[in-house]
Amino acid sequence: MKTLLVLLGAWGCLGMVQCHSDAVAPQPQTEPAAQANPQSAACSDTRAQPLIDALLQTPKANPAGEVWRYTWEGRPVFLVKSFRPDDYQKVYEVTNAQLQYVGAPSGGITGKGDGKCPTFATQATNGCLVWRDPR
Repeated sequence: MKTLLVLLGAWGCLGMVQCHSDAVAPQPQTEPAAQANPQSAACSDTRAQPLIDALLQTPKANPAGEVWRYTWEGRPVFLVKSFRPDDYQKVYEVTNAQLQYVGAPSGGITGKGDGKCPTFATQATNGCLVWRDPR
């Protein structure tokens, strides 16, 4: 009986704790307009289609997966925002008409990403929502 009470108490305490994800991605300058119309011409980019296709292969999530376009170190890059708190938010660049993984500026167990693009949070600009999962 004591074991059951301890387990129920621990379960109740865990239920009160909420996961918190510190987003280190820069605040997009066009976020309100992009959220109102995520498929607007200013934000659409066919180079992100492989990322969108990959997200559509995953189960529906809440919050929905998103693909954002930024300018970082003078080049366009795409940030895939994950829906799970501990998942990496991955950055991709277009190289020779192919999307190449650059790194993860946030996410993971520490929330600080994989260390491959530490300047992304402070230097990425012109954030624009390319796509949000409509499911």
